[in-house]
Amino acid sequence: MTETTATVVDLLRHGECEGGAIFRGSLDVALAEHGRARMQAQADTQPDWQHIIASPLRRCRFFAEELAAARGLAIDIDDRLRETHFGRWEGRPVADVWADDASDAQAWFNDPERNGPPGGEPLTDLRSRARAAFNDAVNTHAGRHVLLVTHGGLMRALLADLLDMPGAAMHRIEVPYACLTRLRVVRDGRRHSTQLVAHNIDFGAAHACSA
Repeated sequence: MTETTATVVDLLRHGECEGGAIFRGSLDVALAEHGRARMQAQADTQPDWQHIIASPLRRCRFFAEELAAARGLAIDIDDRLRETHFGRWEGRPVADVWADDASDAQAWFNDPERNGPPGGEPLTDLRSRARAAFNDAVNTHAGRHVLLVTHGGLMRALLADLLDMPGAAMHRIEVPYACLTRLRVVRDGRRHSTQLVAHNIDFGAAHACSA
């Protein structure tokens, strides 16, 4: 009889950062204190993580390393979990981009698969590396509960890819700061399915309601 293996992967977006509403992308900026507090509040609802994997950018990495140390967990840093590069929009206020590059910004929002940020990383590349990082996490930690600490753009791209959504639909997925998402990968030799268990909810409140 084939054994069934279920692997739970949680995705945690970083909290608010210093510098306000800008296209951070590959910029290595620090968390704001209230952003860190929001991440901690999410983490406090989850006592069962068994391994942590984080983006190398410090808005993810520093919190993940602190969390791993506090819980005695092993941690890996995976460069594939970094945020997408926004090209010429890097570091610019979001409002300015929408005001000055309205045509390009709208085209990117409507169909990021065909219209990436000027000079930025193509969505196909982002989806490919995000999926590879996710698959490696599932294969390496099969049957465990793993946390990936990463970024909003990557989470949207990964969720769209895992759920077989077109790239044009990824911006319909709301991923606020400190968003926590849960996926379950079930394998039993005959089937391999990835299920979206929950997205952008207060896991602590959900648990209390189900008790």
